[in-house]
Amino acid sequence: MAIHEDPERVWHYYIDVDGHLWHEGAEFDDPAVLNLFMKNMTKLPAPQGPERYHVFCQGEECLITAEDVPYVIQDVEFLPHEVRLKFPGNYSETLDPKTLFVGPLNVLYCTVRGGEFTARFNRKSYLDFAKHVEFDAAIKTFYLAVDNKKYPIKGVVA
Repeated sequence: MAIHEDPERVWHYYIDVDGHLWHEGAEFDDPAVLNLFMKNMTKLPAPQGPERYHVFCQGEECLITAEDVPYVIQDVEFLPHEVRLKFPGNYSETLDPKTLFVGPLNVLYCTVRGGEFTARFNRKSYLDFAKHVEFDAAIKTFYLAVDNKKYPIKGVVA
């Protein structure tokens, strides 16, 4: 993927650990643009250093770096047969509960966009999610039940 090298045609953005998008020190909170970013973000090859991401928006190249991961879940909605993950810009998608795992510092993650990206639960979404986690004492495993199926959460120490 070719990225324009003309600095006037490339915009740099940063996603913090809470999922807020920043540009030149100011939070960028336009819902339509945030939705476009969430739907169309792609990974750039990163032979060294942090991963970088790319979105083409309104004729401009937008390069993105993230404090942790570019997708930060802001809210969760538990429906009878699925769990909906809510992101900035009113972007949402269905949780694949098989991808749940606990990472460093006991942060809950999953994958999104067909497994292409890792998503982090922010504090609010994690606390709401935790209300639905159960423990199977027989096998000492924490799990999420969705549509009458149990999905173990990887990385949890019982």
